Amino acid sequence: MKKTLPGICFFGCGDIASRHAKIIKGLYKDIPLYFASRDGSKAEEFTKIHKGNGFFGSYEEAAASEDFKIAFITTPHAYHSEIGIMAARGKKDLILEKPVTRNSKELASLMKEVKANRVRCTVAENYMYKPFLQKIRRYIEEGQIGEVLFVELNKTNRDTITGWRTDPELMGGGALLEGGCHWINILVSLAGSNPLRTIAVKPNVAYETTVPFEDSLIVMTEMENGVAAKLTHSWRIPNPLKGMSHSKIFGTEGVITFESNGLYTSLYGKKRRFSFTNFFDFLGFKAMHRSFIEDHIADRPWSPSMDRIAMEMKLIEGAYKSLETKKMEKI
Repeated sequence: MKKTLPGICFFGCGDIASRHAKIIKGLYKDIPLYFASRDGSKAEEFTKIHKGNGFFGSYEEAAASEDFKIAFITTPHAYHSEIGIMAARGKKDLILEKPVTRNSKELASLMKEVKANRVRCTVAENYMYKPFLQKIRRYIEEGQIGEVLFVELNKTNRDTITGWRTDPELMGGGALLEGGCHWINILVSLAGSNPLRTIAVKPNVAYETTVPFEDSLIVMTEMENGVAAKLTHSWRIPNPLKGMSHSKIFGTEGVITFESNGLYTSLYGKKRRFSFTNFFDFLGFKAMHRSFIEDHIADRPWSPSMDRIAMEMKLIEGAYKSLETKKMEKI
């Protein structure tokens, strides 16, 4: 029996919407795609480029349409809650770019409408679908490094930040919220547990930056399973390897060393292994979109769950709060 593919409408016509549309069309060439923008000409242009089925000159018009099932919101996250609520009231299932919102309050308002209208909701967290994570989790579950003690995740690079990401109101936070949310997701996945308490440290050094609030942080977190986890995240530090970094997981019987983006993984424990990642879907986008669409067709829950996303938002907010209180904050 031929699958009935759900129609998808992108709310927001920027680079990330274009990237998602190309990948989805590559996986499902007959899937109906629509595009919505406050600039109707932009939505029409995207429809032509991506061989879409239609376009909308406003988000209100798109939310009221019955032409598609899924609203994929790819605007800056300052507008996610507002547009998501509108689409949920239009009985659309929601996929949101990350970060999900600017704060937990906005997220709670959105989830209230999601539940009231009985629609599903998830976040396009492709990092959760990166292939190297499955390999590392398998090593840990096999006991290859014994009991996990520490997770040390490093992601530093000199990034040029312009446009809306320099606006404190639109950002709602700093680098940890806007880009670091991906690495918080990986940190939780590698630790294999929910966070219990966290504290962040920000360099007390004067320098010019275009990023509001913070562009560099160290976040230390105690997990419920006892693992101590640390994330070093920066948009400021020059990196001759262009974003590549090394991270480690320390256990009682060994160490897993890996390139932070997942390029390669080294196991030194009960066994010794070195492997490069399958570059076919290195970033996890294809696996993520395939999962979203197949789970929608089969009426299975989407992953990540919104409980997981809400927990990660609280971890980020706890880290920010600790900068003020100078103490560990409960999640």
